[in-house]
Amino acid sequence: MKIHTEQFGELELEANRLLTFERGIPGFEEETKFVLLPADPAGDSPFFFLQSTEHAAISFFMADPFVFLPDYEVKLDDALTGQLKLEDPADAIVLVTVTPNKQIGDATANLKAPVVINNKQQLGKQIVLNNPNYQVKHPLFQQAARQV
Repeated sequence: MKIHTEQFGELELEANRLLTFERGIPGFEEETKFVLLPADPAGDSPFFFLQSTEHAAISFFMADPFVFLPDYEVKLDDALTGQLKLEDPADAIVLVTVTPNKQIGDATANLKAPVVINNKQQLGKQIVLNNPNYQVKHPLFQQAARQV
């Protein structure tokens, strides 16, 4: 399968990498097919692009939140695990949307609405957490800055 991206140009990908978001992503409900692309092809980065397979301009900059916030917690209810056909929690990938801002050190992450992907069934969904400690614009590097 060939897709066009703004970040990487044209890519040839295996069909089994196609992710389905049955109801799209809030604000992009018509976009239901995506692929997850590592920001660093060597695979050494916690950053990814969630790329639409239909529109090169629709791509979300994502991060593995546990790299930056080891205590981050996402609890999935039975309805959500059913929608994602998630039988084993180890099959879940959790990512958060990142806004890089002018300097990457000022990047924020949407901890309130992570994306959960069933890596076995290739199904994804953005969810909203009821945790008041999680913000839509959480400083991504806040904890690292405190430790310096």
